[in-house]
Amino acid sequence: MNEAPKIGLDNVVIAEVLSDDVNGIVYDEVIPLKGAVNATINPNSDVSTDFADNGAFFAANNRGNAELSLEMVDIDPNILSKMLGTKLVNGITRETGMDQSPYFALGFRVWIAGTDANGKNRYQLVWYAKGKFSVPETGGETKKDSLDFKHVNMSGQFVATQFVPDGEDSGTICVHCRTDNPDVDASVISNWFNQPIVSVAVDTGAVTVSAQLRDDPNNDLLITGSKAGGASFNFAAASVKLNDTIIVTDENGAPIAGTLSVGAASTAPTITFKPALGENEIKGVTITGGLKDTFGVSVTPKTVAFA
Repeated sequence: MNEAPKIGLDNVVIAEVLSDDVNGIVYDEVIPLKGAVNATINPNSDVSTDFADNGAFFAANNRGNAELSLEMVDIDPNILSKMLGTKLVNGITRETGMDQSPYFALGFRVWIAGTDANGKNRYQLVWYAKGKFSVPETGGETKKDSLDFKHVNMSGQFVATQFVPDGEDSGTICVHCRTDNPDVDASVISNWFNQPIVSVAVDTGAVTVSAQLRDDPNNDLLITGSKAGGASFNFAAASVKLNDTIIVTDENGAPIAGTLSVGAASTAPTITFKPALGENEIKGVTITGGLKDTFGVSVTPKTVAFA
């Protein structure tokens, strides 16, 4: 790994923050934004100096909110409406003075000149954990003899998470790494854009699952996870999908309708399936490798049959 200039930008993605508190942070599915042109973030970081005894006596760092300037060729209207918290019905977007944008994580990849030890391109991978986007400027200009392409310019403000990772004393503003750093586990790099990352203590240990039926009054299915070494983790909410990563079936092998809910992070996190009213009795469940933990690690696939 050596010093080199940055020469490119791609893989801009966002993920909505569904909840953020002292117990953990949960994100929705990752959404790619195609057509990245430029991303600039001002961290609002400075050093302040206190004076005493007729001279500089003490210096301290200060970090404010991070200001984002994001330039894209265009943004799909459905995604833009989601980013801004506006109402979109029948293809028509309505903006009001009462609109409040949700919090989102923002990820992207910066191409660094040169190659890594294996002769491959190298990148800086980035996640900003929690921020809001503001409504971009809009307008147009008549076409002239030469084309002047106009892009979408988004502004955003990013703050620290309320969730504080284990062993830390404050929330996360951003995390980043370089793919040519030998200290970074390969699985962290390969899973970087599967789920926002808020901790440097990324656990790539294998995840196994078990499933059991719970009798009345619960009348539901409980899926429990465990990680090699007994580390605390949770299932990535965006990967918990009924009839996709988790398929609950009746005696004929037909999928059963219902709802899935994810429990809090722990050394044995849970997913509960509650069948819809009138559905057949649960006789089996298949859990695929598409189910992941919050570190981006796929679970070991499993199928369980119930008598």
